Amino acid sequence: MTSSDSRRSPQLSASERALLPLCLLLLSAFALGALGLNRDIVWLDEMFSLGNMGAFDPAYSPAQVVESLAQHSPDHAPLYFVLGAQWSRLAGWTQLPARYLSLLLGLLLVAFLYRFTAYITNRQTGLVAALLISSSGFVLLYFHEIRMYTLLMLLAVWHVHLYFRLIADDDDDGGWRLWALFVMTAAALIYTHVYAIFLFAALLGQHLVFRRHARRWLSIMLAWAIGAAAFLPYLSIFLLGFADVTTSSDTQAMAFSTPELLTAVLHPLVNDMLILWLPIVLLAGLWLRRARSRHIARLAVVVALIFLCIIALNAVYPVISINRIRYFLIGVPFYIVVLAALLMASPVQRALRLLFLLVWIAGGINIVLQAENWTYAGHQTLLMDHPPLNRFADSLMGKVKSQDFLLGFAGSPAINWRLKHGYSKGDYYAQVALGIDGAFVNARLRGDALQQDLQARIDSHPYLLFAYDPRDTPPVFDDVSRALRADYRACAVLADSPDVFIQRYVLKPLDCGRDYQPIQYENGIHIVDKFAFFSAEERRLRLYTGWQVADEEQLDMYNVSIQLFSSDGQKALQTPDRHLYDDVLTWYALDISTADLPPGGYSANVILYNRYGSESKVRGKDLTTGEAGLILPLLHFTISE
Repeated sequence: MTSSDSRRSPQLSASERALLPLCLLLLSAFALGALGLNRDIVWLDEMFSLGNMGAFDPAYSPAQVVESLAQHSPDHAPLYFVLGAQWSRLAGWTQLPARYLSLLLGLLLVAFLYRFTAYITNRQTGLVAALLISSSGFVLLYFHEIRMYTLLMLLAVWHVHLYFRLIADDDDDGGWRLWALFVMTAAALIYTHVYAIFLFAALLGQHLVFRRHARRWLSIMLAWAIGAAAFLPYLSIFLLGFADVTTSSDTQAMAFSTPELLTAVLHPLVNDMLILWLPIVLLAGLWLRRARSRHIARLAVVVALIFLCIIALNAVYPVISINRIRYFLIGVPFYIVVLAALLMASPVQRALRLLFLLVWIAGGINIVLQAENWTYAGHQTLLMDHPPLNRFADSLMGKVKSQDFLLGFAGSPAINWRLKHGYSKGDYYAQVALGIDGAFVNARLRGDALQQDLQARIDSHPYLLFAYDPRDTPPVFDDVSRALRADYRACAVLADSPDVFIQRYVLKPLDCGRDYQPIQYENGIHIVDKFAFFSAEERRLRLYTGWQVADEEQLDMYNVSIQLFSSDGQKALQTPDRHLYDDVLTWYALDISTADLPPGGYSANVILYNRYGSESKVRGKDLTTGEAGLILPLLHFTISE
């Protein structure tokens, strides 16, 4: 070997030369997609996804996911929710890890689209397609949502890639593995979103335009039939949901007319940069006049037919409004492949291509920065004025106690509205993220209405975590603060940053550093904390017990009784018994008048008993005093003359 040979650089293959720019595009897509992971709180549809996955219960099994969808969201197919439930079982149910699955699927989409485009054209065009989709604001919005759309686009690209391999000019059919993947991706597409049928319809339609490979086409039709047959067990559930959606007067009232829909779709397809339609039309005209790629022509027909099918369906069943433009996402990857091919096949100078791409990227970044407020995301029609719940949860991680109650403001009562699964957005961030309860005062209220709303939120909660954004305090802030300080003692500040302030409050009779005083029962139920106050002047007794159960079945099985005994052991007063499921968890607060009791010594006692068992009372132990028994005292007090 000569010295010049030893210094010669090794030649890189075309695939190796494409690897570095593809990795950079994947990193860029990751960065833009990750921007939204923890920026905005979950919106309405994400709450439905979380509920159907079992976020508020132990993670649902696939059968439980199907059962939940049949009850709450029958118009949705179950695959994404099944995958999401298992993902969150491992990664966690809080906002960031739950959303991360969509980001991962989005990155796979970029890689698969590059591979597919390179297969039917070349690697340079594949890189341009990867660049276009990784900077498409319309697509990137769904990189951070707990929704099925990145999975849908990924499966669509994979399936069409398999389809193009099966109709390739060579006679190699790829073997049984290729056919098995083709069938499985067809079934998976339908089980992800039923609008996948428009993709199959478009592929069928383009075959009628390009008549080739009749023998293999029959095999492809059979494969699709097998994939469709796999959906039959779920079809009856979906049809009920579809009927509900399409006959809803609210849905029909908001739906676009055909001209409105055509106009609306033009914006997201060019990153809201309508000026780009001019070069796209010119590029298409130039492409038609020159030698054309048969594969790109097929794909262009597929894109056109997908969009026409969706538009036609909306004309018959008006369902697509501004917040459902996302239904077109199934055709967007293929539209981007065609667009990349037009750019690379055109005779225009490289500088003009670069200018097009720069305008495209600028539009995409602008959409990403607008996030949920971008008009064609459709979310602004469903977003209510809300506090930064995700930042509250992040700031309180590892700082809460089991009986704390998160209290804040909201510009709309929607934060407290219980949705399909019986939980609100406030519940999600308090219960799932922090393991506590919480509620948010309606900042639109004033005067007595405000005070009533506040008392309804906190009346049974002695330990409060008061959270708000210092940059956006509502007009009622001072009123709420005064009301809190009238009954509560301000304690430690748990978070103090420009956008989050959180302070602990406890009832005034309690100390800020007070330790819990628990009672443990033999059946696993326990009182996490207990305390009581007696006002001799008002002749009133106030008692608090904070309950937790070991098993949800115990909620229906056990009752709580609070009884007052005189010093000689005689029952002096008994409050109405309460079921554990009847608003006792977590705090059971009682305000008892002792005006009718004679002077003397008394004890307030708690009894837990089985509603159905013969040995009804449950033995417990006060872990503070060490006292054990079937009847345990909460407070000893004296009524004077």
